[in-house]
Amino acid sequence: MSARSTRIGASSAGVLLAAAVLVGVNYLALRHWKRFDWTHTQIYSLSDTTKKILDGLKQPVQVTVFMVPGRSRLLTEVKELLSRYQARSGKIEVEYLDPQRNPARAQALVGQEAGVRENTIVFKSGDKKKYVEEDKLADFDYAGMGMGGGAPAVKSFKAEEAFTSAILSVTESRQPRVYFTKGHGEAALDSSERGRGYADAKQSLERGNLTVGSWDSLGKADLPPDADLIVVAGPRTQFLEPEAGALEKYLAGGGHVLLMLDPVLPGPGAPPADLGFGSLLTKYGIKLGNDLVVDPANALPMVGAETLLVNKYGTGPIVSSLSSEGLPVVLPLARSVTKAEKPPEGLAENMLLETSPDGWGETNLKDLDAGLKKDAADTPGPVSLAVSLAAADEKKAAGSPRLVVIGNSRFATNGAIQNGANAMLFANATMWLAGNEKQVGIAPKTPAQSSLALTDAQVQRLGWGAIVGLPAVAVLLGVWVWYRRRD
Repeated sequence: MSARSTRIGASSAGVLLAAAVLVGVNYLALRHWKRFDWTHTQIYSLSDTTKKILDGLKQPVQVTVFMVPGRSRLLTEVKELLSRYQARSGKIEVEYLDPQRNPARAQALVGQEAGVRENTIVFKSGDKKKYVEEDKLADFDYAGMGMGGGAPAVKSFKAEEAFTSAILSVTESRQPRVYFTKGHGEAALDSSERGRGYADAKQSLERGNLTVGSWDSLGKADLPPDADLIVVAGPRTQFLEPEAGALEKYLAGGGHVLLMLDPVLPGPGAPPADLGFGSLLTKYGIKLGNDLVVDPANALPMVGAETLLVNKYGTGPIVSSLSSEGLPVVLPLARSVTKAEKPPEGLAENMLLETSPDGWGETNLKDLDAGLKKDAADTPGPVSLAVSLAAADEKKAAGSPRLVVIGNSRFATNGAIQNGANAMLFANATMWLAGNEKQVGIAPKTPAQSSLALTDAQVQRLGWGAIVGLPAVAVLLGVWVWYRRRD
């Protein structure tokens, strides 16, 4: 055999081997692949909560994206995120449709009566539908638009929360029902008044697949029979024996209650410090402090020390996601809430929020005008601000009470709920209490905003470099190659 034949044979064998390796690599890549999220803040990475929901889907969910290319601010992000949902579960079916180019197809998919709007994502399973508008997917920063900044920047990306909530809405058989008490000076549930109403909080709960209503509890001894959760948000007058007793009986029967109780400042007509919940809290070993908590070590700029920036968390599903993400909560005018050293038999209590060691609970509420000064009579730091209670054994959770007590209600009011991780704390607490743990822990993502500011001189240098420099480099390389080949 000649040397030429040997080389041809070796080359052929090498080509065949390379082809075999290439086919094998592609086969393995097709069977075993992994998707990465290279964004700085991992805005496309699915939370553990979403993964569990997708893994547990029993029925298909059709997702139709009615977005117009070039007119939607979030189409690229929506496509990428939905591809992660599809990769995780074969039950997710996605179709992209331009309602302007295909109006007949759009109406055929969702029905003439639905009134499909541009830039809407429709989730459908069986006879159930859920519409998610683009403005529910993100919060935008418009500050730079008036200064030639172009399109608004995305402050927080909330699409995962919206999509997962929509999937639950069309696949769950029943929506948990939440009732806010009224009749004791509580802020109105449907009020959009800044710093008072709970319209924003209500909208957040409805996005989380909860049905929200009011219970006029004044003097009532009976609760709504279909209540999955009762929320007492910032009462200004005392709960009387009938309604306080009704809540205590409801808890004893395995009910779920969220108490958000503000400090009571002394003065004419002021209610008792416990607001009528003394018997209920004593039964479960929870101490509601008659104080005003301050924390100079975590004071906000231009705000008094009584407005707390809380970034120290306890344990449990309500705060685990806040702790892992390092998200702070802002509580204006809070009181201490302390768990029992030994909770009632069969129950477990968790501290949820606390101040730094430099914080304290000011008990001299009559002389606040004289200034805040720590003394021996005050509640020492670190001060606990919220406590949760539930069955110690999760296997026995059915029929056991669930209770969360937070020494502040203002954090969840309109305007304040957007501060820090306030919305997430409120949503996690209500979802956990209502037995909808599937949605606890989906946090909005904050995309990294990068910008490059150049002076006029720097722009000119870059322009000359592109116009003159790059062609000059190409010419020099050509001359160098010609010179080397000549030799």
